[in-house]
Amino acid sequence: MSKFNNGKPYHGSSAVSGGKLQGATDTDYFYFFCPSCPDSEMLRVLDYEVRVEQADNPYNEQLKPKELKAKKGFTLAFKVHCGKCGLTDFVKVSNLGWQGGSHNAVGK
Repeated sequence: MSKFNNGKPYHGSSAVSGGKLQGATDTDYFYFFCPSCPDSEMLRVLDYEVRVEQADNPYNEQLKPKELKAKKGFTLAFKVHCGKCGLTDFVKVSNLGWQGGSHNAVGK
C-alpha cells in the first residue's frame, strides 16, 4: 500500500494560503482553480488522504437542531497539480477547524 506523498512530510505552500486558492462547482463537483494561472485553470487532484477521522465533532455542541450536527470529525488532504503551469501543492478540507462567519474573517 502506498503512502500519501510517499510518506514525506507536506504542507500547503503560500500559493494556496491566505485566500489565494479558489474554486467553483459544476453540477455537484467542486474544482480548485490554480492560484498561479490567470484564467482559472483547474487543478487536477492527484492523491488524497484521510488525515484525521474522529467519532465526535467539537462544533456539534454549538449547533441545533440535532439533524444539523456532523456525524464525525474529519480532515482530508489533497495533492493537487496544474497541468498548465506545473504547480503542485497540497490543500486540506476539514470540519474540525474554523466553522463560520465570512471569508474576510478567516485567520483574523
